[in-house]
Amino acid sequence: MLHSKHLLFIQNMKYTEKNVLLSIAGRGAETLLSKIKELDHYKIDTAALFLTMAEPAERKQVYIALQQSNIKHIPFVHLRNDMSAKEVEFLEKNFKPTYYNMHEAGFRYYHKWQQIQNKLYLELSGSGQHEPKAEVERVAGFCIDLAHYKVGEVSNSPTFQYLTSKRKQKSLFVCNHLNGYDDKNNICDHQPKLMSQLAYLKDVPPYVFGGLIALEMENSIKQQLVLRPKILKLLSEKFN
Repeated sequence: MLHSKHLLFIQNMKYTEKNVLLSIAGRGAETLLSKIKELDHYKIDTAALFLTMAEPAERKQVYIALQQSNIKHIPFVHLRNDMSAKEVEFLEKNFKPTYYNMHEAGFRYYHKWQQIQNKLYLELSGSGQHEPKAEVERVAGFCIDLAHYKVGEVSNSPTFQYLTSKRKQKSLFVCNHLNGYDDKNNICDHQPKLMSQLAYLKDVPPYVFGGLIALEMENSIKQQLVLRPKILKLLSEKFN
């Protein structure tokens, strides 16, 4: 189902601080908790949440810290396969996410998340094989990692070929991750320091972009705040 907000975005194609989100991302509880503290320091009450590299016990610490923080809204959540229905219920009740995403392997587990399947989006790897059961029509659409797109384009991977086979169905391309790209090694860089690591965005075709972008970066919130205006300028130049 196509969100009305996404349809409006397709018509206007404009990115702002409201739909290019800072993110709580990184490896382990300590890193994630530090981002929550930073967001409080800067009096920011909205951010994306990436739980991909947090074990169950670490996620419990994150949930407690979120409840004690000033964060009011988490529009975007990156799920992890071992997350329970209760964890999703907690996020739904307290932070009202609009978008969730999972990897292709998530189809083995997504029966646990039936209550959010109408806002669950598929993320493809950049260079891997496409899993036959990972059909985007089974969920609400794509969450395209923009650096993964570039990696797949360069390697012409099976996942890239699957993605491009859907390119005429613009309504499937609803949200994105954004991180750096290492063109020498054709890999993603989740801790970009230079705008040159984001220059690849100029070459990514417009159909891949959705109505919301989450910065999937391990950079501190302070660093994300420096990068985001530059990213918005780059995107404005691309679409205007």
